Amino acid sequence: MKLKKFILPMLTLVLLASGCTKEYVYNGSQVQTIRFNITPSEWTRNEGQYLPGSNNYLYCEKEVPAIDQQVFDYGTVQAYVWNVYDQATNSGAWNTLPFVYPLEVLEQTEDGGYERYVIGENLRFEWEKGKVTFIIQDLNGVDPEDMVSTISVKVCITSNMRNVR
Repeated sequence: MKLKKFILPMLTLVLLASGCTKEYVYNGSQVQTIRFNITPSEWTRNEGQYLPGSNNYLYCEKEVPAIDQQVFDYGTVQAYVWNVYDQATNSGAWNTLPFVYPLEVLEQTEDGGYERYVIGENLRFEWEKGKVTFIIQDLNGVDPEDMVSTISVKVCITSNMRNVR
């Protein structure tokens, strides 16, 4: 009799614990890094059609087939921009986006020549299945300056290897 009182609750507990649960097993992550050099001619000026009522901005789309449904559902994407902070020594660092990028611009002078100077612009990114879009917006809410130099960016894609049991 005592054995029945012990076995019945234990059997019920085992059945409840193993009932309708899904077990997610992560077999580790795969990380892939892709580097792009974006030239000035690859930037497109948006005239407000992407975000109606918003300020104009520059954007550049890059195809990234590695961002598949598995990454979209269970992974993550991060982006970085290379910033040379000391021209004399060519020293720089990778900076996580979004980042206030020191954008080199040209301004036409009165004598018809051009003068280079640096201003800060917001550089950010968006990702979806199959592509990454880099976006430059002016910090003051006006049109961003045109790009005059190539920038280096890298995209890091982390995909979890997920199995459902």
